[in-house]
Amino acid sequence: MKAFLTRIWSLRLLALVAAIGLLSGCATVHEMGVDRNTKTLALDGKGLVLMSLQVSNAYKPEYQPQVIVAHVETPNADTQEDRHNYKTDLDGTVSSGGGARYLLRMELPPGKYVIRGATCMYQSLFLVASCQLPIHADIEVSANTVTYLGRVSGVMRERQEGEFRAGPVIPLVDQAVTGFSGSTFDVVISDEREEDLKSYRMLFPALANADIGIAIAPPFNRERAHAWWDSNGQSDTVGARNETKESKPVL
Repeated sequence: MKAFLTRIWSLRLLALVAAIGLLSGCATVHEMGVDRNTKTLALDGKGLVLMSLQVSNAYKPEYQPQVIVAHVETPNADTQEDRHNYKTDLDGTVSSGGGARYLLRMELPPGKYVIRGATCMYQSLFLVASCQLPIHADIEVSANTVTYLGRVSGVMRERQEGEFRAGPVIPLVDQAVTGFSGSTFDVVISDEREEDLKSYRMLFPALANADIGIAIAPPFNRERAHAWWDSNGQSDTVGARNETKESKPVL
């Protein structure tokens, strides 16, 4: 019986991972730019951007998601090289009063980018579900710099008709039980440099004495998030929304 349940859970997890990959499109997968074993910061012409994430499920608090990957892309991205997925890690996961806080360290070539958001997951023996924290923040990366972009806090609440969903509808049972398909995200981007930079410097030796610039990302644009959801991830241009669509993108 245990082996059977393990196999069922594994199949669900594989299906979810496959769905995330298909819906988010082809992307280049990256580890975080520095870890706790990195002693010296060597950017070699790239820029390192720092951003913290917090996610909580206020709709069904017994099912709290974990952030597993952050999505960054160039404007009008249409190739794998234009899209970047950064896997979260234990090195950058810290406990706080609001639950886990994820310290992103994303190394990118100089240029303009959009931080699209993050894929999150809840998993137990019987349930595997995903949700997608929308961010849609325009940023610019400069060579050989370290920049703090702020903290993104996403709270899931019950969805009202016409609002974007926090997670997809499929698989039906998992997404419904966890509340991911029946909720939406309220998102706030704030300047929490005092707490965040203290954590970055304490946890990562390469950042302990680094010169870290501050460029807080613009406030969350809910209409932009709706436009992206309504267009199945094809456009974030704010315009008329189709309130009847139920098949939506990952972000």
